[in-house]
Amino acid sequence: MAFFIQRSNRVEILQQNLVRQLAENPQEDIFSPEIIVVPTFAMSRWLNLRFAEQLGIAANIRYPLPASWLWDTAANLIDDLPVKDPLDRESMGWKIFAELSNLLGQPDFEQIRDYLVQDDDGVKRWQLSTRLAELFERYQQFRPGMIRDWSLQPGNNWQAIVWHKLISGLNGNHRVNILFQLVDLLKSNELQADLPKRVSLFAISSLPPLFTEVIYALAKHIDITLYLHSPTDQYWADLKTGKSLARIQLKQADQAAYFDTGNELLVSWGRQSQVLQDRLLDYANLVPSDAEFNQPPGDGTLLESIQQSIFELRPIAPNRVTDDSLSVHICHSALRECQVLHDNLLRLLSDNPTLCNEDILVMVPEISRYAPYIEAVFGQDKNLAWNLSDISVADEHPLVQSFLQLLKLPSSRFGYAEVMSLLEVDEIRQRFKIDEKTLEDLHEIFESSRVRWGINGEFKESLGLPAIMENTWLQARQRIFAGYALGEVEYWNGIATLAPEDSHNSVHTSYFWQFFEQLESWRLALSKPATARQWQSRLNALIDDFYSEIDFREDRLQQIRNAIDCLNVADECSISPALLHIWLKQQLSTQSRQGRLFSGGITFCGMRPMRNLPFPVICLLGMNDAAFPRRESKIDFDLMAQQPQPGDPHKGDEDRYLMLETLLCARLHFYISYTGRSLKDNTVLQPSVLVQELLDFISESNPNNETSSSRVHAMQPFAVANYDNDLNSYNSYWCDVANQLQTQPEITSHKSWPLNFDREQTGTSDNIDLNQTQRFFRHPIKYFFNQRLKIYLEQREVWSYKVDDISRTS
Repeated sequence: MAFFIQRSNRVEILQQNLVRQLAENPQEDIFSPEIIVVPTFAMSRWLNLRFAEQLGIAANIRYPLPASWLWDTAANLIDDLPVKDPLDRESMGWKIFAELSNLLGQPDFEQIRDYLVQDDDGVKRWQLSTRLAELFERYQQFRPGMIRDWSLQPGNNWQAIVWHKLISGLNGNHRVNILFQLVDLLKSNELQADLPKRVSLFAISSLPPLFTEVIYALAKHIDITLYLHSPTDQYWADLKTGKSLARIQLKQADQAAYFDTGNELLVSWGRQSQVLQDRLLDYANLVPSDAEFNQPPGDGTLLESIQQSIFELRPIAPNRVTDDSLSVHICHSALRECQVLHDNLLRLLSDNPTLCNEDILVMVPEISRYAPYIEAVFGQDKNLAWNLSDISVADEHPLVQSFLQLLKLPSSRFGYAEVMSLLEVDEIRQRFKIDEKTLEDLHEIFESSRVRWGINGEFKESLGLPAIMENTWLQARQRIFAGYALGEVEYWNGIATLAPEDSHNSVHTSYFWQFFEQLESWRLALSKPATARQWQSRLNALIDDFYSEIDFREDRLQQIRNAIDCLNVADECSISPALLHIWLKQQLSTQSRQGRLFSGGITFCGMRPMRNLPFPVICLLGMNDAAFPRRESKIDFDLMAQQPQPGDPHKGDEDRYLMLETLLCARLHFYISYTGRSLKDNTVLQPSVLVQELLDFISESNPNNETSSSRVHAMQPFAVANYDNDLNSYNSYWCDVANQLQTQPEITSHKSWPLNFDREQTGTSDNIDLNQTQRFFRHPIKYFFNQRLKIYLEQREVWSYKVDDISRTS
């Protein structure tokens, strides 16, 4: 039994070694699953496809994530453990939410009590609870000793008191305590449960300290192999950046000679892996078996030269000529980025016949923001297969947005546009038997009724406004139904009737009022706080009352029901309508469809799911300054930030290493795009700091080279510059527009505004009629159409009355 480390700068080589290990040493029991611990779902999908290609079959293989694998291992060795962690982030957030209301009376919670003043709907308490849950999860991974001390004696620290309250009914079944028990058990000789023959850890770039300790303890009993993706074959954990080295020279000049910079990109982007490399060497009692399987990238192209410099821990080769293997494209908008990407991908596929659509990966930091533009540009090309992943459920279809809009009925003003927008969703229209023709008729009817907002006068009065019924839905209903009932009668019992143009629409209009009555009913039903179970019953009934499933293959309503089922973790917490809306919106915004990865065609996805996967062509879209790397939002009561330690999680370091892995996994082309010019005034916008570091790294090796890897594209797709050079656009429509613009005669002179008017020709005189002046200022466009163009648009006859007439008839 031993712990093996196989290192390589190529993920493909690690995968080949893994499949060779599985083929040459099969499991003795064919029913025993092969366990391969992976960092992401996308990695498991990629491995499974590769295994199927190379072995002909990929079956009975489990791909757990590190945390779930360790919990399953502990459950196999320790009795009476729950199936899942009772203090996962979601469950812990609701438990903290429930406990905080009981703890606020204690003296140590004075600041928290002041923060939660006027929090009647519980939103601030929920936000604080979720942040605490995130912190406690990080404490368990990176400060296990502190959590163990809190579990024994909380002291006067309010966070420790909250933690002690959380674990009071768990009998020690929380993650830190269980992992410490697991380590003690593995170090002893009292194991009675069967362990798997071997476990493989594939391409994991970071591990918390306690996880590493458990892995080393487990390696005394089974074979564990870590397939580690390493940028270089040399030890580089002690390398310093140029800024760090300069700081050392100022403070400790005698020690500066012991440090080196090596490769600036590797040192700047690889801090996360440096910590793991050091941690793997900390356990002197268990010397791992280390093997190197590296393949130098070479120096044929600019991309390979950068990868080779990282591999050899040196600057890039001097006088390196730039080529299209690495390119940076500067555009004016997200739409132009997608258009330029489309042209460049077509050019790559045309110039490289061996490339196919599946060889291209496009990663976007803000995938939800760029998704509409990707669909608009690539959806027009029927010959280019592509798929879009990582789109949240809330952003994927307007049905989900309509559901969230229904949840806001208690605070809605019932505006005309707001109500009618719900009927734009096909599932709602089908539920109430309203087709598109009926919807057009409804728009025409309500435009005639002049409905604006509000249910009735009492509704407006509840908002602190005068109880005026005019322009409300109740007035529109009275006028419309009076028109159907009375026909040509224009005025009856204080109601100005609205006669229908087509009596056949009366049935269809009644369908709308059924829909509106449901809105009124649910406005009251959704305005009262309730427990999680009660909300589940309400929301499922809400779906049944407003939606009818159209395409069962998409099953969008089931996605909403799945999010509602997640309310089980809230137990008996009282949840306000405002908090429910925020929670469901967050839940639906974080759920995404992962099954579209490797489903054929060009893959568009977020930055993290497909990290560390090799592709011939990797494109990074939307690498703007504010988008990547992520900013770390500091929390004042974060104890880890107050006493930082090496290896602490940091979003900036995670994204930097992700950028390094992405650069190293590109085989033929590495494409970067960002919005670098303003649409308003063409001012320069800064790219991501990582993009700028890459450009600086290239330029420092060859400062006299006039060519650059960056190119600024025209603001418009029909600009002539897109078609008069070697980088031609492939869009024939915009090419025709550009040709028409180019063939138009140039305007050599500009006519000035006439100073003298021909009054006979224009039909004007020196006399100005006051009525004409009033009509002009009331509606200038209408006046211009009538007086100059002699066009009279169709006018609807408007019935008018005097106040005295109403008083006499009432």
